[in-house]
Amino acid sequence: MPYLYLIGAVGFVSSANIFASFYNRKHGDKTGLYNLVYAIVVWLIWTVLYAFDFSFDARVLWYALGFGVSYAVGVVGLVYALKGPVTITSLFVQTSLIGTTVWGFIFWDAKFTAPVGVGLVLVFISLFLCLYKGEQKEGEENKFSWGWLLSAVCAFVGNAGCTIIQRSQQTAFDGRHGNMLMSFATLVSLAVCVALYLYGDKTEHKRVLRSPSIAYPIAGGVSNLLLNVCVMKLATSVLSPSLVYPVIAVGGLAIVTLFSLFVFKEKMKWWQWLGIAVGALAVGLLSI
Repeated sequence: MPYLYLIGAVGFVSSANIFASFYNRKHGDKTGLYNLVYAIVVWLIWTVLYAFDFSFDARVLWYALGFGVSYAVGVVGLVYALKGPVTITSLFVQTSLIGTTVWGFIFWDAKFTAPVGVGLVLVFISLFLCLYKGEQKEGEENKFSWGWLLSAVCAFVGNAGCTIIQRSQQTAFDGRHGNMLMSFATLVSLAVCVALYLYGDKTEHKRVLRSPSIAYPIAGGVSNLLLNVCVMKLATSVLSPSLVYPVIAVGGLAIVTLFSLFVFKEKMKWWQWLGIAVGALAVGLLSI
């Protein structure tokens, strides 16, 4: 059963990125609306789940506050960053899960072995190959954006914070109060998204709400919810963090990369394909 949750986590982390990318290609200047609808969907579903599995412990509220802020920072940063290159953005964000693996070695007493060490090194080689763009040709436009980098860093930090806080809470409370954590945490993130929405440009939002594109933030919110369900189940499973988070990271990256190549027509260099292959080898070593 834990491996089914792991497979589900890989699928849901990639689909959340893909839905946001589709929306940005149609309404890239209306990200505030995407974040708002996304946050509403996630909060509503978690609150319904919490109502059917009610529990309360005031100590969980501190975890919920930290998770909620991290969640809002991560989601908003990801949606803005996905206006740029989808593959590279996804790659950058997934590295946060590798950081969670390192956190596990330090704070969660995860076992460090030689294959795991080699696997982690190969993960970083994979990331370098995927990010490296080669020498810039004369007259070629430099597409690097500091705005994209800031958004990607926010997504990185928020994603890592969510994963660490969620696993810490589930471990500290023996797998209890998961729905409470998520209901209160997503309420915090919803408040942040409402504030950003009210502050931003709201022109033509009614038109977007009536268009088929509104399905993207709804689907993205459901995907993110299911991802968190899988991660919570994995937090108390027999699988080591040194396996779980790299598999989610590299597996999600591989799916998004292929989708970006064939659907969004993003071009890949030969060494970037090599990076994906190295990443797959790294996952194999991390599984030993």
